[in-house]
Amino acid sequence: LRFRDFRLLWTASVLSATARWADMVVLGWLTLELTDSAFWVGIVAGSKMAGYIAAPFMGVIADRMDRRKLLIIAALINLAVAAAMLVLILLKMLALWHIIALALCGSITWAIDNPTRQALMPDLVGKEHITNAVALNAVAMEITVVVGPALGGVLIPVMGMGGAYGLITAIFVLDVMVLFRMANLQRVVPVKRESPAQSLIAGFRYAWGHQLVLVLLLIALLMNFFAAPYRYAFLPLFARYILDTGSAGYGMLTAMAGIGALAAGIWVVSLGNVSGKGKYLIASSLVWPAALLLFACSKWYSLSLTLIFVAGLAQAICWTVIATLILANTEPAMRGRVMGLRTGVVASLPVGNFIAGAVAERFGAPIAQGAFGVLAIVLMLVIVVMAPRLRRLE
Repeated sequence: LRFRDFRLLWTASVLSATARWADMVVLGWLTLELTDSAFWVGIVAGSKMAGYIAAPFMGVIADRMDRRKLLIIAALINLAVAAAMLVLILLKMLALWHIIALALCGSITWAIDNPTRQALMPDLVGKEHITNAVALNAVAMEITVVVGPALGGVLIPVMGMGGAYGLITAIFVLDVMVLFRMANLQRVVPVKRESPAQSLIAGFRYAWGHQLVLVLLLIALLMNFFAAPYRYAFLPLFARYILDTGSAGYGMLTAMAGIGALAAGIWVVSLGNVSGKGKYLIASSLVWPAALLLFACSKWYSLSLTLIFVAGLAQAICWTVIATLILANTEPAMRGRVMGLRTGVVASLPVGNFIAGAVAERFGAPIAQGAFGVLAIVLMLVIVVMAPRLRRLE
């Protein structure tokens, strides 16, 4: 945090992610109120992240353009989407197709923001501080997973949907203002004279030719498909139908995942450049879905909160270690494209959300969540057996 531009980037991360998480909670509950359908909750949650499909292309742009300007563009799009939601709610014109359309528009900013932000961090702090920078960025994200959902869940009954989106819009305004304060940075690595298509192909070839990067991307793909949907597609269903806690309880469940992730982020920062990262990755990738499997069996709110805390903690360790290992083992000129691919594999998350909603609609949320947890554990064990090098990663 002694680096000024990293402090500003960190502050912008807190603001934008707070608004996004509040938006996710409000949007999920609003969809459930409009449709009373688990399937449509999954569709909206998936639409909110569908833009990740474009992340590899955005990674190319992040390696060719001013990364600060790209973050500003993403923030402006977020602001426009939130303002449109606010206007539609105030005019009482909001319909389900509006929600899906705006969710799709907003999803493209996730594809721009994530690889750009990740690729920018080493330029701001240097390679020797990457682990701490990634962990602090994770802390910023998870602070917002505590604040954003709890804020969204409380604001719905207190101020209504209009009040919630008024606050979300105001936060995005602050986000844009902070990003404008960042200095224009000189590129660390000059851009090669090649077409965008050639740059994209080079990124795919680089990832395919580096086994470590490829395995890390595969784990991210697996966990996004089978484990990550719990926050978006399953928690509103459990809060309403299984635990009977209402919107405030839903917000607290989501916030508890953030508290666990925040604790994990602070712990990783305190460790610094810790050795044995491969073992941490394997352990967290197994504990995460195991906690969700137990959560699927719970009907006690206090126990469910505890299990979601454990899931959030393991999830944060998993994501932090993956990002650290990728950035530390990728050439500077390729960081944008490789992190674009890392963000691109999150395209499995909206697919997982779609399927989670459909399975929950047919068989119920507990069976669907339990099945996703079991599959994540089994497939992760297969990867560990097939890639023994993971255990030796430092």
